[in-house]
Amino acid sequence: MYSVTGRNAATAGTADDAVWGFWNPHSTQRIKLIQWAMFAQGAAPGAGWACRLRRISARGTAGSTVTPNSSNHSTLGVAPVSGVLLDLATYSVQPTLLASSVDIGPRFVFSAVQASGIVYPIPGGIEIGPGAGVAMIQVPATASVVFDISVVWLEDWM
Repeated sequence: MYSVTGRNAATAGTADDAVWGFWNPHSTQRIKLIQWAMFAQGAAPGAGWACRLRRISARGTAGSTVTPNSSNHSTLGVAPVSGVLLDLATYSVQPTLLASSVDIGPRFVFSAVQASGIVYPIPGGIEIGPGAGVAMIQVPATASVVFDISVVWLEDWM
């Protein structure tokens, strides 16, 4: 089991902009997303600010990227084979949403309170194939705040 954390930059007030993305660049390795978390930092999200998880077919160009290494493994010392990447807003080029994709799970609405957040375990996980990913997309045309983001995933679970 692996985990990675990062802090994004606040997004502009544009509906459907990515807040963060989780990308599997490997050519054959599959991964399974089993949990994610987001907590507002520094300011409260706007009242009713919401987001949704969607599948993506291209990463886009993120403002920053966290590349997990061996220190992100639950037992330390084993780097993720997949080479997964946690991409963080603000994006200069948005990730490409799959045209056939629907929201993965519910829409998540944040309280207008600093440090409000969500920890979302995913029973059974979400399998992410090679050269694919997921992105957290803001729903309203309201700027987001800075979030601390955490993602937990499995490799070689079969």
